[in-house]
Amino acid sequence: MGIRMNATIVLAVLALVFALTSLGFGIAIANSLRERGVRASPWLVRFMIFKYMAEYKRVTVAQTGAVGSLYYGCAVSATIALVSGIAMILTVVV
Repeated sequence: MGIRMNATIVLAVLALVFALTSLGFGIAIANSLRERGVRASPWLVRFMIFKYMAEYKRVTVAQTGAVGSLYYGCAVSATIALVSGIAMILTVVV
């Protein structure tokens, strides 16, 4: 196995781990919204994550004056997953 293949595997694993982490944060956001009386289904997180993130941000700012920590965890892990996935594709193509 060459260095390019090793980099591809590492980036693929990194993308998968952070995608699952983002999903976990999304489920926690949906549960937090439900506790606050907002309709949110943890089962629909995959399809409505951006709506739930925006709603969570709005609700937490209204209640505490600051954005909740779950928002940043979800945003950062999704961004790392996206960047890792793009880098993985580039190592295969280039």
